[in-house]
Parts: sequence; C-alpha cells; structure tokens
Amino acid sequence: MDGTITELDDPVLIVRAQSGDLAAFEEIVRRYQRPLLRFCRGMLGRGPDAEDAVQDVMVTAWRRLPTLRSAEAASTWLYRIARHSCIDLLRKRQPDGGDPAEYEDRQTPSESSRRPLAGPAEDTETQLALAELWRFVATMPWAQREAWMLREIHGLSYQEIAAITGEKLATVRGRISRARITLAERMDPWK
Repeated sequence: MDGTITELDDPVLIVRAQSGDLAAFEEIVRRYQRPLLRFCRGMLGRGPDAEDAVQDVMVTAWRRLPTLRSAEAASTWLYRIARHSCIDLLRKRQPDGGDPAEYEDRQTPSESSRRPLAGPAEDTETQLALAELWRFVATMPWAQREAWMLREIHGLSYQEIAAITGEKLATVRGRISRARITLAERMDPWK
C-alpha cells in the first residue's frame, strides 16, 4: 500500500476509491472497521452477527460507492449502511420479520458485550460501574440506544445522527436527552 495513503483525508480517499483505487478503499475499511464493529456490537451484541453486519457494510459500500454524491459525507453514509445492516439482521431474528423497535426486549446486546474489558490495573469499582452502565444501555429502547451510542461512543454530531437515522434533528436531540436522563438516574447510586 502507498505509504502516503494513510495521510489522506476521507473525502480524498472516497474520490480516489470512486475512481477505482482499491488501496484508497482498503484505507477507508481500515479506518472505519473498528468503529463500525463497536456500533454493530452495541446494537446486536457480540458475536458473528455484528461481524457479519460490518462485512455487509463494506461490501455494500464498495458496490454503492459510485452513488455517493458527497465525499464529505462518507462517515455518515457508512454508519447509515451499518444501521440498515443491523436492522436487517434483527428482522431475520424475528419470527415475523417485524420492526426491531417492536422487539426491544429480545435484541439487547448479549451479556458478554455489556461487560467492559478488565485490565489488571483497573479499579474494581470503576469496572462495576461500567458494567452497570452497559447493562442499562442494553435495556434502553432501540432508538434511544442507537442515538446515544452514535453521540457518546462514536462522537457524531446531532446533524450526522439525524442523517444516519433519517429522523428530524429535534427527535434525535430528544432521544439523546431522554437516554442521558435515564442513565443519570440509574447511575446515581454509583456517584
């Protein structure tokens, strides 16, 4: 791989990838694979479904790359594909193929995805608080969990989240606000 390709901004990589530069697309995959996997694990739990979703994102992105109109919107575009991939996988899990939001209790992330990784120097109380936080996050309604994760874990703007979810900006703000209030109330004993 070209040594300078890692120094290029996303919009430049997108334009090059749209022109058929495979190395540019490989760099996009390298940059976004881990964040997208974190997002998919947050929505689907650990295991093969989250990994399958990310694989699907990258294949879909490659196929649809020529249709991306704004190279500036690459991050939002990839998260939107990831969101749709997660929804598709959740629908396949449902007996009637319904809306994932209707089955919130049945598709919270697995217990293993809620437990943070413990390092030898980690404070036990902090680890317990983080485990509790992830337990609460996993029980939030799908739409709140999705919006909260995109904002707090992935650092996306409200506008980017609205573009990814297809919701109005006010709706996104409301979901994140409700999620924060709920988590603050539930985490109050850990203060």
